[in-house]
Amino acid sequence: MPTTPESEAADLRRRARGSKVAGRLLNQPLRHLGVGAAVVVLGVTAVFGGLEPADTTPSRVAVEVGKISTVPPYDITIEKVLWVDELPEVYKTDDRNRWLAVTATIRNTHDESLYDAVELRHAVSLVGVDGLVGDPVRGAKRVESTYRKLLADSSDLSPVQPGIEYEMVYLFEQDGSVDPPDEVAVQLVGHTWRRDSIDQDFKWLDPTVIAESTLPVRPAEDEA
Repeated sequence: MPTTPESEAADLRRRARGSKVAGRLLNQPLRHLGVGAAVVVLGVTAVFGGLEPADTTPSRVAVEVGKISTVPPYDITIEKVLWVDELPEVYKTDDRNRWLAVTATIRNTHDESLYDAVELRHAVSLVGVDGLVGDPVRGAKRVESTYRKLLADSSDLSPVQPGIEYEMVYLFEQDGSVDPPDEVAVQLVGHTWRRDSIDQDFKWLDPTVIAESTLPVRPAEDEA
């Protein structure tokens, strides 16, 4: 029997209750970020002890914690950034390393399902963070996540159905010999729906940084 967005969303919530990864990350309470303009955006310096604004260009907007960023083909809401030494069911290249975990709510705004969505991998990146195990994107400074997991059950997300909100975690492996950061620059990368010049099919192409901000990082244990 075909599923509806409502039934699939209810199933995701049910699966999340039994997820060990969700237990470590999704259920960590957000710190109070202030009211109105006192959220973590460019120019905020007092709420978390004097953050410096991320470098941006006039064409980029700020990432605001808890608020939707339109990053085609997704709406993305960044919830928090944590670091944690261990997570169940995900594996590091070295046991001494740690995870930088960006939790986010993702919604596909395209009118079709996205399969093996490379756009999902591109969508959330970190820039300027020491010790990330992954290599920067060719021709750029940003580093994409090691894993992208559905918080409901730690699975990979495919397909991404249109109109459904998925609670995700983007996991970035960091060398354990480097101190965990107090803040990171998060970049959100969008795409353009156009015809591919090679095969003439319409695809989401041209990954471009649309939004960027420096956000605080907290140990997962401090958020409990």
